[in-house]
Amino acid sequence: MPIVTFFPSGKTIEVKAGTPLFNAAIDAGLPVASSCSADNVCGRCNMQVLHGAENLSFQEALEKRLLHRDKKPDTDRISCMAQVMGDCTVTTTYW
Repeated sequence: MPIVTFFPSGKTIEVKAGTPLFNAAIDAGLPVASSCSADNVCGRCNMQVLHGAENLSFQEALEKRLLHRDKKPDTDRISCMAQVMGDCTVTTTYW
């Protein structure tokens, strides 16, 4: 099963393949910014991928639009949309 590491806390969690990053962070006891409760609308739950971007699900058009709207880099991921398929390390500005 994939391992997600959260920086800078160093917390790690093993998840089933296909688990959204949002859920992995919540399960690890970390806060996730969101005003839509992970309904793929607000984009506030974006995370920066430090390692393992290739181990996340394909970035769909809606996710790209939300990142562009909020002036976030294309390398960020909206955590409620990005599914973990392999090991990765992520961070946010508020951890």
